[in-house]
Amino acid sequence: MRKVFLTFLFQLCVSPIFSQECGQKNQLAYQAGERISYDVVYNWGVIWVSAGEVMFEVSDTLYKQKEAYWFKGYGKSLKKWDWMYKVRDSFDAIGTKNQLAPLWFFRNTREGSHYTQNQYWYNANQKHIKASVWNSDLEEKEDRKVAYENCVWDVLSAIYYARNLNFDQYAVDDKIPINLIINGKIYDLYIRYLGKEEFEARNGNTYKTIKFKPLLVSGTIFDGGEDMTVWVSDDENKIPIQVEAKILVGSVKAILSDFKGLKHGPVKPVSTN
Repeated sequence: MRKVFLTFLFQLCVSPIFSQECGQKNQLAYQAGERISYDVVYNWGVIWVSAGEVMFEVSDTLYKQKEAYWFKGYGKSLKKWDWMYKVRDSFDAIGTKNQLAPLWFFRNTREGSHYTQNQYWYNANQKHIKASVWNSDLEEKEDRKVAYENCVWDVLSAIYYARNLNFDQYAVDDKIPINLIINGKIYDLYIRYLGKEEFEARNGNTYKTIKFKPLLVSGTIFDGGEDMTVWVSDDENKIPIQVEAKILVGSVKAILSDFKGLKHGPVKPVSTN
């Protein structure tokens, strides 16, 4: 349910628009104080039910005495569905302010009976990530050093970095390559750009959006492949309006429910219900 949202979207690198410095010098899409919330609905057969909630927020912090952004992502199933599939997930990431290069990441998740804790410390100068990896399939925590040549993002910092992408320089069906670290392993993935469209949200409002499909990694919820579709606002905020995905059993939607503190003001619909 939560992964519908957090592992969706984007990560970056290798593409010509991404510098070897792994970041942009000006962050345009967000600011400290931003908070975005989503309702998660689950489809089983012909029935759609409210299943969970997801929230993202940005704050200022200091990391090793330097100004940085602290990104937070939290997801949970509604209590009435915990008996069937309990989700209690939290993601934290810290990135530099001047380029949004990732510095630190922590994941603590429960999805059903599966538990995961991952922590990464990035060393951009020496091109390695110190990773602490544990999940309920392992007998004990594994500490490893992961080498990388190109830029690598975790699932949370990449979302914010990718909100600054200029999709206007891509043609429909282009693949934007990305490097993503999941469970201490680096994956070469991509985002397939599907163009722009006017999208009618559940509240009846219609928004101008950018549409794409990310390549997913199979896991406890997803089967992998291009089984997710994302619509983000076609404005300077570039916040996800809706995410739809097939999962191992059924399908889910993450639907924008509330936002505050957007740097460029409210997302404005082109028409209202």
